[in-house]
Amino acid sequence: MMNATTSTPTQSTASIDYTELGNRIGTVIYSIIYSLGFTGNVFALLTFSSHRMRQISSSIFLLILSISDSIALIASLWFFLADAFSIQLQNYSALACRFRTFFGYVFMDLSSWCIAGLAIDRFLRTEIPLRAKLLCTPRNALIAVLIFFFLLCGINGHYFSAGIGQERGGNRTMAHCLENRDEYPNYYFFYKVIWPKIDMIVFCFLPGCIMIFCNIRIVCILRRQRHHFESLRSASVPTKITNIQQTLHGSISLRKSPSHRKAFERQMSLMMSSCVLVFLCTTVPVTVYLIFLEQINRDQQNPVPDTRLYVFIFRMLRALMYIHFGCNFYLYCLTSRIFRGEFIRVITCRRIILNKSHDLATSFAANRSIDASNL
Repeated sequence: MMNATTSTPTQSTASIDYTELGNRIGTVIYSIIYSLGFTGNVFALLTFSSHRMRQISSSIFLLILSISDSIALIASLWFFLADAFSIQLQNYSALACRFRTFFGYVFMDLSSWCIAGLAIDRFLRTEIPLRAKLLCTPRNALIAVLIFFFLLCGINGHYFSAGIGQERGGNRTMAHCLENRDEYPNYYFFYKVIWPKIDMIVFCFLPGCIMIFCNIRIVCILRRQRHHFESLRSASVPTKITNIQQTLHGSISLRKSPSHRKAFERQMSLMMSSCVLVFLCTTVPVTVYLIFLEQINRDQQNPVPDTRLYVFIFRMLRALMYIHFGCNFYLYCLTSRIFRGEFIRVITCRRIILNKSHDLATSFAANRSIDASNL
């Protein structure tokens, strides 16, 4: 995702200065991403860190998602400073560059796997609702996130290798984050040929496949439930109507009209499809492009005389990728009535007043909050 970030473009006689154009566009895009992204992530952190939301397994994934997205955006400040102020931080410390790259990759990957974990949580609640009460707990969600984190740290640990970067010293007045091709040829081959494919699988391909499978399965289950009810209703067979909340928790009977259920199903299908679509559209292009770019460099015997266009395209795709880390709050929170209400309650500091006459309504509201299908 960042392999081409430290490449120095050569001089070109082209009429378009792609370096300057990339700096201006990147400055604008990153400014918008930061203003909306940090605001949304802070709101998400406040919403999902409340005591009531921390009792829900899905909220644990969304809470960690807001943290990982924020750290990923902080790591991208490295590029914003270069675009807006021409501050090349990699020239000051190779060790700092390794730390930034390592944590940037880890938390970008963790963001993808938090979304995949959320999809798995919803899938389990829908597929096996009886056992989901034991499996889909905040404690298990936190354990899953910790497993993701440590595995991703191990996968990305190679960024501390001596094959990347070199500090100042000797005749060097500046540090760098480039690959040490001559001193470590084996690592250079791994970093340029093998790692981009591993990164694509870990960052977007595998989490994306999990999201698509889980969401399609959830939609199929909801449709099957609706068709089953409609067939019973057309046969005039008396039945106790249960919605997805009852299927998951089995506590309160609720009767809804077919049009209401259809609208709910369409809303859920649209929301889940949009979440997967945004994830794929923002993360896949940059990873595929890096593999394509490395293939071009290996196939050509002589270096490309002007790499500015290639670097410009990469910088735009990289900025597109960071949009993903700034929009998750709006996709996963503001599109949900339950979380939208919780967000308003948190920012307005409202308290829910309970009394004995409201116990039943409160119990039902809690069941609806826990329902992962409404996320």
